[in-house]
Amino acid sequence: MHPELAALFRSLTDLRVSAGYTAEAVEEKLVMGPGWIERFESGMDEPSFGTLAALLALYGHSLSDFFESLDFGDEAVIVDRHLAAEEVGESLVLHFPMGSHAAEVTIPDASLDEFNQVLLVLRDELASGSAREAIVNCFLKAVELWPHANPSDLWYFLVAHAYQDDFNHPAKSAGKDWAQSWKRAGGWSLEAIFVNHYNKYLATQGIRLDMPAPDEKKRLLGMMGLTSQADLEKSDVLVLGKAPDGSEHPFGVIHVKASFAERRTDDAPLSAKLIRSNYVSPLLTMDCKASPSAKPNNRGELGPVQGGLEKVSSKRLDIEEDRIFDAVFVYNRNSLPTPVGAATAARIYICTFADPDDSFSRHLIKKWKDRQGI
Repeated sequence: MHPELAALFRSLTDLRVSAGYTAEAVEEKLVMGPGWIERFESGMDEPSFGTLAALLALYGHSLSDFFESLDFGDEAVIVDRHLAAEEVGESLVLHFPMGSHAAEVTIPDASLDEFNQVLLVLRDELASGSAREAIVNCFLKAVELWPHANPSDLWYFLVAHAYQDDFNHPAKSAGKDWAQSWKRAGGWSLEAIFVNHYNKYLATQGIRLDMPAPDEKKRLLGMMGLTSQADLEKSDVLVLGKAPDGSEHPFGVIHVKASFAERRTDDAPLSAKLIRSNYVSPLLTMDCKASPSAKPNNRGELGPVQGGLEKVSSKRLDIEEDRIFDAVFVYNRNSLPTPVGAATAARIYICTFADPDDSFSRHLIKKWKDRQGI
C-alpha cells in the first residue's frame, strides 16, 4: 500500500476515538467479526468504499472530507493486489499475505521488468483458459530469467501467489477461490514442468518422461506388472527407454510432490514394488516449507543431516535408511543433500533448473543402461 494511503487509513483510529467509540463497539454496531477495525486502521486490509463510507458516517465524517488532504506526490502508486513487487537496489522484493502477516521475500539480481514478463506469461495463458499450461510456462519463464534463484522459492512464493491474484485471471472469473484452484492445478503443473524441463535432453539418451492418458498409463503399468487401481492413481510420471530395435519400454515411475507434507508415504507401496523389480522409483520435490511470518524462510522439511547434534527429520530417515524411494531430488537450495561418502540406503540430491544434465538425469540413464546390461 502507498505510504500516504496507509497513513490515511491509520487516521481512522483518531476519528474513531474522537467519536467516542472503541474498536469493539464499532464492530458490534456494524456487525463485523472481531479484529476487522484493527486491520483497517493498521492498513493491513483496505476497506471497500461502502465499508469506509459506513465507518466515516458513524464517526460523523464524509468520504470527501476524508480524502481531501491525500497527496501521492511523485511516488508511483501500484495496483493493490494479492502479489506485488518492488525493486530495492538490484533485487526484487515480493509482497503477499501469509497467514496473518504481510510477508516479503527477496529475489536477488532481479528487476520489476522481469517480474512483469513472468506475470504476462501467466496472464496471457490464463486468458486462453489453460490454467495448467499457464502455471508451467510461468514457472519456466521465471527460472529462465533467474537461474540463480531458488527454484522452490519461485514456485512457492512467486508462482503460487501470482496464480492466486484475482487480477491475473480474466474478469469473468473474479472472486473464485484461487487457493483451492491452485491445489488442483498446481500438482499436475509441477509434473508437467519436470517433463518439459528434462525431455529434450533425455531424448538424446533414448529416454522419455510421459504423462499418458489413463488407458495408455494402464497399459504401460501392466507391462511392469502393476495392475491395481492404487498403482494407477499413484503413478505420476512414467519413464520410458528406447531399446536398440527402436521399441519403447517403461522402466519406472517418477513421484512428484511440491512438499513432503503431501502424504509421500502413500506412494511407498508402489515404490516398494518398483524397487523390488529393479525399476526406477525416485521422488522429485520442491520441498516447500515455511512458517507464516513477515519474512518467511523456505527451509524445507528435511532438516539436518545425520551425524550431527540436532535431531534428524523422520522424512530424511524414510529416504536414507528405509529407502521408500530409490533416490530423492530436491529443488530447494536450502535443503541439505546426503553428505558425500555417507553410508545410506538411498541418497538425497539438490538440483536446479539451470541444466537438465544433472544428478536426476544421470540416475535415469544409469538405471536404463543397467536394465539393458550396458
